[in-house]
Amino acid sequence: MDTRIRNARLSDDQFFKIRKEEVLPQWETGKQIEDLDECITVAKELSQGKSYALKLIEAREKGVQLLMPQFGRALTEYTIEGLQYVETESGLAPDGAWIIFSDSYTRKLDFERAAAGIERSKQEGLSMLNGWPIVNFGVEEARRIRRASQVPLTLNSTDEDGRLASEIALAAGWNGANTRSLQECVAHCKDISLQDEIRINQYESRLAAIYTERGVPICTHNACNLTGYDSAGYRAFVVVSQSLLGAEQGIKYQFLEHGLNMNMIQDIAMVRVTERLCREYCLRFGYVDVDFFTGGYPFLGAWPPRAEEANAMIAWNAIIPIMGGFRTVILKSDDEAFATPTKEGMARSVRLARHLLTIMGSQRIPESEELRTEEAMIELEVRAIMEKCLEAGDGDMAIGLCRGVEAGWVDTMLTPWKYNKGHVMVMRDAQGAVRYWNPGDVPLPDEVKAYHRDKLAEREKKEGRKLDFQMLVGDLQFASILPK
Repeated sequence: MDTRIRNARLSDDQFFKIRKEEVLPQWETGKQIEDLDECITVAKELSQGKSYALKLIEAREKGVQLLMPQFGRALTEYTIEGLQYVETESGLAPDGAWIIFSDSYTRKLDFERAAAGIERSKQEGLSMLNGWPIVNFGVEEARRIRRASQVPLTLNSTDEDGRLASEIALAAGWNGANTRSLQECVAHCKDISLQDEIRINQYESRLAAIYTERGVPICTHNACNLTGYDSAGYRAFVVVSQSLLGAEQGIKYQFLEHGLNMNMIQDIAMVRVTERLCREYCLRFGYVDVDFFTGGYPFLGAWPPRAEEANAMIAWNAIIPIMGGFRTVILKSDDEAFATPTKEGMARSVRLARHLLTIMGSQRIPESEELRTEEAMIELEVRAIMEKCLEAGDGDMAIGLCRGVEAGWVDTMLTPWKYNKGHVMVMRDAQGAVRYWNPGDVPLPDEVKAYHRDKLAEREKKEGRKLDFQMLVGDLQFASILPK
């Protein structure tokens, strides 16, 4: 295995060489941001009062939970219209922030086809792309969007290489980037090696850290959204391992973005364990000043097509982070089964979530033996995988992570990524929590294996049948099948 990748901070010479030779030349709009000093100066001005990191700190101090809708359209004016509509109709400000997503062509660095989509959108008078093509439009258009919104903006340009997109976003005063590596491989990639993905994300994390060091705080998204069919322990491990990679590059603020499996006890336990272990492992390796914020991302498995059932899903995926006391609630809209989110659908979701916050008040999940046990089992799993990776990498998480994937101790069930072994099989227990049916080569402690077996045995008893592969397949659509 090629182990040239290391969890080591990029030097200024390395960073600016990559920037000049690899990142800015990806598309012509890279020329607009060659002067990093000017980019940082303008970003500082544009993000005054709209800083994502500072908004998260303020929300924590006030005990407020932020709502984060998602939006993106092919043309700048369509995107601005959507943001302003939602902010006006739903009362998103001041306790909100935006995730702006880019289109699929931009995520695959196919900027020529994105350009064709822009032209067709102008001709048709409709959005013909599934997001805003930030790289094609460049920094001045991104600054227009920044000025048009009342709340912080972050960019979701997740895929193999989001470096130029993040350069443009940060230069425009958007204050979110990515601390991701394994997440991207599992969720969005097929052929790229983990070594190459870590290298790409080292640059993006270092870029965010440079802005922070120079007075523009950037909070990166450290995500475990994955594909929607993963154990809670695996999700937590992804985030904890990535926290070390981001911290090494100088990241001071990390938003821990957890894809939800939709069992409240398990999801809340997962997020609590992740935040606790991120702090512990970062302190262990000398990263003493990293701040963490938690959030729940709506379930990424199959959703129902009808609005009634979709709204039930939206509500439940908001209730879990509210009950867990997560700092942020990320939202989907009820029209995503047939299109990218509309401004009307996103406004409905924000109003729905705001009313949940009103009627639920300060209610939070009570402490219980069930919750403590779930936390303990997840923590044992995460520690076992983390320690095995650190041992294999002689203390270097980047090397250990790559070796873990190669050996199959770092493994999940469903992904397009060819390097994942895919020996793991998971299904839901009687309460809908995700359990290992077959852990493959994941180094689970015996206590954790027994716990998962016992939980699945409860389902066998409840349903009066033996677990089989058809039940696993059925679980993949448990939330999308419409009631008769």
